[in-house]
Amino acid sequence: MQIAHIFNEVKPKDKTKVYKDEFIDTQPFKIEYFKNYTFSGYEGNAVDNDFSKKYYHALSPIKDRSIISKYDDEKLRGLVAELGDDLLLISGNFWGIQKFIFDGITTSKASKILRSRSAMVQLITYAVVDRITKEFEGSEALLFGAGKFMILAKNEESDKLKVIQKELDSYFLENFFGQNGFILSSQPTKAERLLNQKDSMKDDLDALGADNDSKKLNKFDLLNVEDDEILIDPFKEAEINDNNSCKFCNKRIVDSELEEDACPICFNQINLGKKLTTHDYINIIGFERLSRHKKIDKNMIEIIKLGRKSYYARFSKSSKHFSWGKTFDISTNKPYKETDKWSLNSYVPKGDYNSIKTFGEYIEENGKSISSGLMALKADIDKLGDTFREFYKEDFRKFNRLSREVEFFFSDYITSLVARRKNVYTVFAGGDDLFLIGEYREIVDLAKEIREEFYRFSLEKTTISMGLVMFKPTTPISFVSDMADKAEKRAKIERDSIDIFGVSMKFEEFYEIENSFGRVVKYLKDNGVETTTFYYRLIELCDMRANIKKDIRNALWKSKLNYLFIRNIKKENNDIQIFNILNGLIERGEKFKPTLFLKIYQNRDEKKEKRND
Repeated sequence: MQIAHIFNEVKPKDKTKVYKDEFIDTQPFKIEYFKNYTFSGYEGNAVDNDFSKKYYHALSPIKDRSIISKYDDEKLRGLVAELGDDLLLISGNFWGIQKFIFDGITTSKASKILRSRSAMVQLITYAVVDRITKEFEGSEALLFGAGKFMILAKNEESDKLKVIQKELDSYFLENFFGQNGFILSSQPTKAERLLNQKDSMKDDLDALGADNDSKKLNKFDLLNVEDDEILIDPFKEAEINDNNSCKFCNKRIVDSELEEDACPICFNQINLGKKLTTHDYINIIGFERLSRHKKIDKNMIEIIKLGRKSYYARFSKSSKHFSWGKTFDISTNKPYKETDKWSLNSYVPKGDYNSIKTFGEYIEENGKSISSGLMALKADIDKLGDTFREFYKEDFRKFNRLSREVEFFFSDYITSLVARRKNVYTVFAGGDDLFLIGEYREIVDLAKEIREEFYRFSLEKTTISMGLVMFKPTTPISFVSDMADKAEKRAKIERDSIDIFGVSMKFEEFYEIENSFGRVVKYLKDNGVETTTFYYRLIELCDMRANIKKDIRNALWKSKLNYLFIRNIKKENNDIQIFNILNGLIERGEKFKPTLFLKIYQNRDEKKEKRND
């Protein structure tokens, strides 16, 4: 079954091009969209003999060619009818996510904990949403994902949000030293504004955003916290040093009763990572804290403590294992069944005994080097924020639909592409953000595949840009993340671009250079030329071409190219077309060098493989 694609609504860059309406498979629209919900004309639970009819009805448009499903429309109207006319929009924003995921991790330990920290961001966000919706009766989340949410609630004159904000502040101050946290914002609105998208609704949404921006400048309201609540001793009166510090965060003291040389918080995250890769179902429960003499089941993963309420995650290979709490199917590359799907379990490579591979094992085999290095990839959709803002103000349901489709592409579809690779690790893939680490050849190939797939997915109306950086397993992971961030930002200046080895260019130009140089490589090998040495000479000529204005002698690069070509190629085999291709590639200067670097590394690795054989 298919429904109209949200990208039909996106304004094209090329106004002259005619775009036909496209459709998207309903698979991305998860069971949560219609399970346990009564639609007009269909009564009872979704899991019955009328399942297919209910499914179609849920996803069919309100009117012909509309991208808004009956589910979205009926759910919003039903929620508003229940809450009344005076409504409250509540937004949440997990700030400091980069520090939460990367801070303090050494690359040798990173594969054990990076993915689980990323998943923990999502789990904490879920717990905060649950805490708020339980406090505000009848409220429900309209948006959720990537450390952000929006809840629609009845407008009540109370300090409920302040109490929850205080709980969040206390938790993050005590456990994460105030380097991360959650900001809660709110804005009153009216039912008519929300349902009919009146101009005043835009004002309400702008005010909500302004409240969030203001609170970012005052993340912890310390003036309203008692002194004894912020006097935190994270080291529990012990002196931290190189011998007793956690080998994962380097901030807390190791618990001698735990494995992995980890503090309790990092050990909890490591344990989460292991369970994510070995189980298909997660069950989330929240309850009042137990008395001190009672112990939590060791198989439960602590998510967060908010006031007297604690949230935990349990795992199983069957959804029928749990009798209470909220259960999600987190399996990858499996069809949706009767349980709500949550793409929490992104693919990570495993080694012997089903253990998570270290990054060093991506480029080594049986103690021998098989690759020149690792590469990190960060990607972001170009100008997506503008489209989101446009839909946000035009019709909230369109905004919601776009958010879901983009989330599906990154968290579900890209994960399926990554799973086909042998040595690529998903740090995070959700919202409109992507961060992968893997063997450099696999990452470069995957970057090109993702670009083409997203361009097709967005109906050629929206593009994606990427930053790629190469590194060794000993490089600090926080440094790698920072360098990849900078590369991604450079790429986004032109849009639809790739930044690799510090050089930015359009994807199309990158492809052109690769294809042209591919002809040169074949020609050189057919003529028995020692290509690695030849490539290094070409790099020198690229540098000369780029620096003519600094030194006029660099203008001799064409003469040197001619000499290099004649010296290495037998006269009878000289091909003027190949020479002209090389001449044109060097004219591109810096943009030719990434392709040369990749070829040099590939030559080196091919020789390693021959020696290892």
